[in-house]
Amino acid sequence: MFRSLTAAGLVLCLAMLASPAFSAQTGTVDNILAEAWTAYNIGQYKKTINLVTPLANEGNPRAQVMLGRCFENGLGVDQNPAVAAQWFQLAAEQNDSEAQVLLAYCYELGSGVPRNDQQVMNLFTRAAQNGNAEAQFNLAMNYSQGLYGAPKNDQEAFKWAQAAASQGYAQAERFLGACYEYGFGVQANPAQAKIWYDKAMAQGLSPQGSIFSSVREYTMPRQMEVQQ
Repeated sequence: MFRSLTAAGLVLCLAMLASPAFSAQTGTVDNILAEAWTAYNIGQYKKTINLVTPLANEGNPRAQVMLGRCFENGLGVDQNPAVAAQWFQLAAEQNDSEAQVLLAYCYELGSGVPRNDQQVMNLFTRAAQNGNAEAQFNLAMNYSQGLYGAPKNDQEAFKWAQAAASQGYAQAERFLGACYEYGFGVQANPAQAKIWYDKAMAQGLSPQGSIFSSVREYTMPRQMEVQQ
């Protein structure tokens, strides 16, 4: 299809993209997503579903993630993990990092899809490479313990924890503090350990406990963003 596009056709497409009508349509989509996000946050899940379903059917990945969240948790619809996983899959295929993380959890837990360690690692890796802090922390955990087919690798664990901590991800900040305290994947450095522990404590995480355990926090969906 794209190979047969003529120069005149390309000019026409560019003109359409620059037109006020196209801009207004894009603005409308962004407004709908923002309204859906607000409705989700205040518990108006039926309204959320009504707003995002048309966009999800048209292929909007942010709408697909929100709709998947609703089916995953039975919010405004009957709970259906398989349908949730399908929506996450569609968004993940469009390189939406939040969808990749959520789909990884589905494969990890066997929720709506068969459990699959390789898919867990593949999806977390893709999302982490896309800059998703939650995925980066999950990779740190997996490499620290050799989980889901990942080789046990202290340095790799430290690298991904550092990437997540640099984005202010609290669990990664605490993990990084422990790395510096115990010399895990990096030379021990009490001063650096205190810095990262303090950052984590400022977000409500105590340095006590099994920091290197595989316990994770399942996050809320990130706020809808203006699509570029």
